[in-house]
Amino acid sequence: MEAAACGPPPRCPSCRARAIRVHSAYEQSPGEHPLGVTQLVIRLRGLRFFCDRPSCRRGTFAEQVDGLSEQYRRSSLGLKQ
Repeated sequence: MEAAACGPPPRCPSCRARAIRVHSAYEQSPGEHPLGVTQLVIRLRGLRFFCDRPSCRRGTFAEQVDGLSEQYRRSSLGLKQ
C-alpha cells in the first residue's frame, strides 16, 4: 500500500509555528500487521520542513500522518496497539 501525507503545512512540534519551507522529501516503510496470510507493506511518502522561528532550537521536522505514524516510530500505530 502506498500513502502520501497531504493537507495543510504542519506545525513545528517544539514551538508550534506553521511550516513554510520544505527541507526535503522522505519515504519510509513502517512495520505493520499482516492481513491474514498476506504481508502488508506500507510505503509512506512525506516531507521534512524547516522551522524558521529564530527562538526555536529544532532545525527541521517531518510531517506525520494521523493514525499511521508518529515521531521517531519505525512501526505503525496499528502495530503499537
